[in-house]
Formats: sequence, structure tokens, C-alpha cells
Amino acid sequence: MGGKSLRLSRETIDECVKACDELIDGLRVQQHKARSLQYLSGFGSLDSAQQLKAGFERKGHELYDRLEQFIEAATRMRNNFAAGGVGFEQMEQEFSQALRGIDREINQ
Repeated sequence: MGGKSLRLSRETIDECVKACDELIDGLRVQQHKARSLQYLSGFGSLDSAQQLKAGFERKGHELYDRLEQFIEAATRMRNNFAAGGVGFEQMEQEFSQALRGIDREINQ
């Protein structure tokens, strides 16, 4: 933005903080559900079944970790909005970088 600073009205700040809180709450619900995918049962004792189980559990751990990254990014965004938009440009850049990193990991 080249030296320009972003100014948000109190109403806009409050709406953004509320939206971030809702996003964080929803991500935490999904993360709680993802926790149950980390430790699976019912695959039997065959070697191939255990390999399949390990693969699904690994995906469960990866999902949990990705959700944690989203929660951290959304929390930073929320905190910047709560501070009146101060640091918004840097936060926006960090959030974009985090999303690109997650996208690259998913598409590998």
C-alpha cells in the first residue's frame, strides 16, 4: 500500500472480530472431530489392514495439524482486527503465505 495505512470504523472492526471468532470456533469444532481420526480401531490384524489403519491415522494427524495452522492464522487476524486494524497489512501477508504453504503441502 506504499505508506498508506488502513483505517477501520469501530463497527467494521467489531464485525471482523466477530467473524474471526466464529471461524475460530468452527475450526476448533472440526479439530476436535479430527482428533478421533488419529487413533482408529476395527481394521483387523492383517498386515495390509494395519498399513491402511496407519495411513488413515497419519491423515488424521495431518488434518489436525492443518486445522491448528488455520486456527493460529485466524487468531492472529482476529487480534489485529481487535487492535483496530493496526498491523493489518502484515497480518494479511502472513495469512496469505500460510494459506499458500498449506496449499503446497496438500498438493504434494
